[in-house]
Amino acid sequence: MATNPDQVRPSRAGRTTTLLLAALVAAVASSLPAPAAAANYTVGDEKGWNPKVDYTAWVKKHKPFYKGDWLLFQYQNGRSDVVQVDEVGYDNCDKESAISSHSKGTSFAFQLKEAKDYFFICSYGYCYSGMKLAVTAKKGSASSSTSPSSPSSDDSDSDDSDSSSEKSPAAKKSSSKSAAAAFHAAAAPLVTAAVAASAVLLRML
Repeated sequence: MATNPDQVRPSRAGRTTTLLLAALVAAVASSLPAPAAAANYTVGDEKGWNPKVDYTAWVKKHKPFYKGDWLLFQYQNGRSDVVQVDEVGYDNCDKESAISSHSKGTSFAFQLKEAKDYFFICSYGYCYSGMKLAVTAKKGSASSSTSPSSPSSDDSDSDDSDSSSEKSPAAKKSSSKSAAAAFHAAAAPLVTAAVAASAVLLRML
């Protein structure tokens, strides 16, 4: 029995359209920006967590910080500690209401797990000369689905079981920080173009 050419064309056209749509979706997906990764910051940069460092200037240099980012405190064992306090404790250099305290090893990593204000001081007397840190973590930019790699246990220890010290990040700051708003702004035109192209192709059937 002979095949009607008019019956073949729609089938071929449908397959062609499907392939074109698949190619278009793949192109859009490959061009979308990747979600932002959590950034790692060494507090004080090369000066570390030590006296006579302007941590207010350091925060201004690196902000904004986002939920999921990591702070790495590097200090001299036996000469400094890292005490998380509330705002009153920060203002008065008072560790009496400390949330957590860390002094073992030579480094401590802290993850900004919530979008809020964080306060840290050194309780060895250096806080009065400026060895304290106030950081505000914002919502939504960084992704904390994976923790940074951990250095050897000799270099990072904690005095309590605070969950913020699960793993320590590498000292070098990650360069992969970007805002979630930028991600959506970049993706929106591509998705709109894909939908419009799909509508045109469907009308060709």
